[in-house]
Amino acid sequence: MQQQLQSEPKDMTVWNPFNIFHPEHCDYAVLVLNQPILLKPQQMLPIWEKAKITVNVDGGIHRWLEYLKEIEIDVLNNEYRKYVPDLITGDMDSCSETVVEKLRSMGSTVVRTPDQNYTDFTKALVQIEQYARLKNINLKEIYAFVETTGRFDHIIGNTNTLYKSEKLVGNIKVIQVAANSLTWILRCGLHKINIPEELVQCKSWCSLMPLGHPVKHISTTGLKWNLNNAPLIFGKKISTSNTYDSCEVMVDTDTPVTWSMGIEPLMEIVNNHRAS
Repeated sequence: MQQQLQSEPKDMTVWNPFNIFHPEHCDYAVLVLNQPILLKPQQMLPIWEKAKITVNVDGGIHRWLEYLKEIEIDVLNNEYRKYVPDLITGDMDSCSETVVEKLRSMGSTVVRTPDQNYTDFTKALVQIEQYARLKNINLKEIYAFVETTGRFDHIIGNTNTLYKSEKLVGNIKVIQVAANSLTWILRCGLHKINIPEELVQCKSWCSLMPLGHPVKHISTTGLKWNLNNAPLIFGKKISTSNTYDSCEVMVDTDTPVTWSMGIEPLMEIVNNHRAS
């Protein structure tokens, strides 16, 4: 693997996940699902404001409006129209029809997706891809704001959507954002993940999890406990509660694997910087 790292092949996927908090880095979409929004306004609002596409999914409409009301932003009174979502989607069984129609009158595109064979998260990714093509937006990333807490089946369902995302949106990176973590899928191949120095210094956690199917061969550098052409399989070895030995983590895997990482120390820095 060392030879691969030195040559940096063109097919290597590079991840700079903390660009999320520097919102002008690329064209991206924001997706708010039906879960509490726990990020502070100084974290959340700049990300929403710079997004090329903003989306509320079903009950996520009320989650977003309530979040804004807590900081005295009342979208429904025609104030702060930049917080009106571009797109509303879902089966609409967890939201008010009156609110949906009000937002439609304020400019939101409403797409009902009643198919119960798929989750609202899965269907929303399909609609974002179609909306981007319609508006000629070259999306690079999608940030799905959803906490990894609460019902375990919802957590697994959301992770399953991450696994399916390549078929749904192609090469657009989909990252699940929670107040304390980021989660996404590393597809087959070589990946470089750039880690902020603050997370390395405080020994923040990270993990590689073979959800859905075993990983036959995976190698890493830059972690405290690296893997060398090792298998990952539930019931035997998986890599949780790991941490960093470098600001550059390399992962070479022959099977898609779930990467998750803690972000709490960095969020404190973001808060202090924006507050100042």
